Amino acid sequence: MSQENVEIVRGQLEAFNRGDFSAAIEALDEDVEWQVPHVATLDAPASGLLRGRREMIENFGQWLEAWDSFAFEATEIRAGRGSDVFLAGIQTGRGRTSGLDVTVPTFHVLTIRGGKIARMRTFRERADALEAAGLSERAARADS
Repeated sequence: MSQENVEIVRGQLEAFNRGDFSAAIEALDEDVEWQVPHVATLDAPASGLLRGRREMIENFGQWLEAWDSFAFEATEIRAGRGSDVFLAGIQTGRGRTSGLDVTVPTFHVLTIRGGKIARMRTFRERADALEAAGLSERAARADS
């Protein structure tokens, strides 16, 4: 099941990056939750807790409107503890108003239920995401 969960996440990202937003949204559970930390340096409309596909669509729409171009390149996808998947990647984009190019590393833990992404948690730090996914050295020692 772990590799299947990794493939669900990979498929959702591929759909998003090719602009197939219907397929990207379809990969999400109807009641998906996304926990996004507040980032003072970014004017991100999506911070806090988003619930359900509707909020995801609204917030992604607002987010994408701010960019002339935007992509998320996965640099690492690994099966975590249980149904969790660790995802590290790089967000790149060019601001629509500023014209500035932006590159931001991001880290996520996604939980898969019933073949859909049911929960997404975004982390500022890689170590925190790894620990949440049960993949850090600290988590491995705690399980021993």
